[in-house]
Amino acid sequence: MTMCRKALLGGVLLTIALAAVIFAGACDAEDPKPGAGVAAAPGKVHACAGADRWFPGDGDRLGRLVDAYLSGMTTPMAKPPVALIVPHAGYQFSGAVAGKGYATLKGRSYKRVILFGLSHQVALRGASVLRVDAYETPLGRIPVDIEARDALLKCSVVTEQPEAHATEHSVENQLPMLQRAIKEFKMVEVLVGDITSAQRKTLADAVRPLVIDGTLMVASSDFTHYGPNYGYRPELGDRVREGLQMLNNMAMAKISQIDPAGWDALLDETHDTICGRAGIGLLLKVVEPWEDVRATRVAYDTSGQITGDWKNSVTYAAVVFWREGEGLAKAEQATLLRLARDTVAQFIKTGQRPEADPAKYELTPALKTHGAAFVTLKNAGELRGCIGHPVAVAPLCESVVGNARDACRDPRFTENRITEKEVPALSIEISVLSPIRRLTDLASIQIGRDGLVMARGQRSGLFLPQVPVEQNWNREQYLENLCHKAGLPVDALKDPQTEFYRFTAQVFGEEKAKGGQEKKDEGKK
Repeated sequence: MTMCRKALLGGVLLTIALAAVIFAGACDAEDPKPGAGVAAAPGKVHACAGADRWFPGDGDRLGRLVDAYLSGMTTPMAKPPVALIVPHAGYQFSGAVAGKGYATLKGRSYKRVILFGLSHQVALRGASVLRVDAYETPLGRIPVDIEARDALLKCSVVTEQPEAHATEHSVENQLPMLQRAIKEFKMVEVLVGDITSAQRKTLADAVRPLVIDGTLMVASSDFTHYGPNYGYRPELGDRVREGLQMLNNMAMAKISQIDPAGWDALLDETHDTICGRAGIGLLLKVVEPWEDVRATRVAYDTSGQITGDWKNSVTYAAVVFWREGEGLAKAEQATLLRLARDTVAQFIKTGQRPEADPAKYELTPALKTHGAAFVTLKNAGELRGCIGHPVAVAPLCESVVGNARDACRDPRFTENRITEKEVPALSIEISVLSPIRRLTDLASIQIGRDGLVMARGQRSGLFLPQVPVEQNWNREQYLENLCHKAGLPVDALKDPQTEFYRFTAQVFGEEKAKGGQEKKDEGKK
């Protein structure tokens, strides 16, 4: 139940599949049959080791294959991605998932790509960066960013361990995708091994200054390796597909919360066999100071789904990170308010909700990107409904439509539902939420900035940032009322089993209904 609750708190409610590994290349843990070029060439060029093993060795054939992976439907991105998490299994298994991640880069340019991989063949402590000038693939050579390479080699956590790079595919499998998606760029390969949390911070602090405009970070990792071949068989009964989806949802919750400490704790709890865990943890630590960074999963598959054999399974997921910046423009806010207003009017009248029709509404990339939102309905300042999601589970425009509909039937007002006659008097407010972040210092809470989520056991409560302002609460009153909202005693604030999360929100609404002097409600949002 603990695992399920954490997954639900993370808010990733999706359907799952997992995978059995039958063919070589389904997982990085198995070495596929060797082909041409199994060792790096001496000198300044790192030779391609995986051609005809993990992907085609013929350049024309490889280019066509990658282009096919990049050509599918993609998740609209309002802002340029700043980082990806993508799988590195053989292309026949994970290429389609990786392609959906890389497809979000199409039409954008990057000068520098920093890739976080791992070493499958050599035990690696700390991190390794190779002193070469270029990396070769069947699609051509990629120049190394010498400035970034040398800066990282000055970090105390980084050494050069050539044997770890010699036949390593975790980064190499990403290169053809990058060559077709963004064409010209310079790269740095960083293999991340066993590192302490202090070393991770040191390395993240060295990487972060290199992430300037035009820089992309890529963390290479497959997710759960399940079954006897991998020595990982959690108690899932006969619901392997669903249980392993839940494991990935739990991992995604920590990723979307940008919670490196929570990532470590989750892996300690579940022992999930995520091979690139160190690189993902490093990526989370690099972006942790950025309050506006968001992440969403854009693709998911498993080798079990592909092969039909669930005895052994590897999970593949693609995750995209971007920075929100200043949020929605006025015109985009107006579009969402119009969507919400139309939804409320139509649902109360017909019981049906309107579709977010691009022909009727100007749906910008920002409105089609996954986003978390709450919709609040008031009449003359009195709360009449407030429903939302603390994390992104759908495109923002669809989230607003669904939450506007559900706010009309807020279960707190079952005995006094909104009527069709009342609709013109309603005022609508939308809160677009930032990703929730783990909160460990309650003294750091700022009234008016921080919304809060509190959870212990099966009980949880949430307040939007505007609630304590409307209620004129100080920090202590805010926390006490949050306990009441969650159905927990006030001493839960000191219980180490209680978890706290914070978020910010961009709040905008319609003008107050005529005659409706804004009045304090009971803060039950």
